[in-house]
Amino acid sequence: MNRDNFFIFCEACRILLHIMKMKIVCNYAYVFATYSKGIYDREDTLKKKTCSILAAVCMACLLALPLAACKAHKDNAATDAKEASVEEFDPSKKTIYATFFPVADLTKRIVGDKMNVKTIIKPNQEPHSFELGAKDMAEIQAADLVVYNGAGMESFIPDLRASIGDDSKFLDLSQGLELLQHKSAQGLSDLADGETLDSAPDVEVVKDADKHSGETPAGVNPHTWLSIKNAMTSLDTIFKKVSVMDPENAEYYKKNYAKALLEFQALDKKFETTLANVPEDRRYFVASHAAFNYLARDYKLKQVAVTGISPEDEPTAAQLSTIADFVHKHHITTIFFEGAATPKVANTLAENTGAHTSTLYTMENLSEDDIKTGYIGLMEKNLDALMESFN
Repeated sequence: MNRDNFFIFCEACRILLHIMKMKIVCNYAYVFATYSKGIYDREDTLKKKTCSILAAVCMACLLALPLAACKAHKDNAATDAKEASVEEFDPSKKTIYATFFPVADLTKRIVGDKMNVKTIIKPNQEPHSFELGAKDMAEIQAADLVVYNGAGMESFIPDLRASIGDDSKFLDLSQGLELLQHKSAQGLSDLADGETLDSAPDVEVVKDADKHSGETPAGVNPHTWLSIKNAMTSLDTIFKKVSVMDPENAEYYKKNYAKALLEFQALDKKFETTLANVPEDRRYFVASHAAFNYLARDYKLKQVAVTGISPEDEPTAAQLSTIADFVHKHHITTIFFEGAATPKVANTLAENTGAHTSTLYTMENLSEDDIKTGYIGLMEKNLDALMESFN
């Protein structure tokens, strides 16, 4: 390699390193490249040795490029994830506060880009036990509308309602829904004489619930959004409310509602036709907590929950034994849970019965990727997981 070619080689290395933003190494490469011009004017022996060193340095720099590219890719991915978690905000538009993911998802499908939608409870927070902080309370005072699931899901709503002092700024998505009252610990402690998990109903319909007082009867299961049929009713509730709030864009909201309704009707039909192939004596599934009562009701499934309505509930040893017997009797192969970490009690039950664990999404605690998947995508994953457990 002659002097000019070698210098060009070093310069190329420097440019590539500069592109990858490895500035420190880049500067060293520049020094070596410049110094190499003078090297060729010295003794032949010294030239050969020094050139060998310079070549080794340049090769090391080139080998470092993939590492730099990998680092840049990771940095970009981290930035993308951070940006995905930040909801867009336009101060010129009305602002809706939705309590948590499924409520926000349904709301965004209707309002589109005509209003800001901010989520109160973040993906890594537990909705059942969430408490509104003073800073959040102050921020939400300026809301044009607060959309919440209702049915006793958000315990902070009464205080927030009292603080804002304007009931017209609150929208309860449980209005118009048939609420289900869950027996304690999935009914295990309430079994009547002769009843078993096979024969005992795990829910009772709440009749004549007072929708206007804001009070929810004790024991009501709040996971109403996991019924696709309920979600369609909620879409209609949101559409009617925002159309009154913003009549100029009523036609836009109507089109969005029509589109969303078709998508949810197709999802409902997919559940019905797919689950229709499952024999009646195979329609049992075990979940870590009693979140799927509404889903089970819609498609004639039988849910047996390890814990009660809240994932923080704990079953007794006797109740776990009853469920284990049920799992063996019906040859159940899967214990469902939600989240990245398997609840200890669900894991123990799986180990004691020879079953494995899998995920059913309640949409209460989600990753960024889960949020991007959306309500419909997560429900489709739930259907796939159920069918795999039934087969």
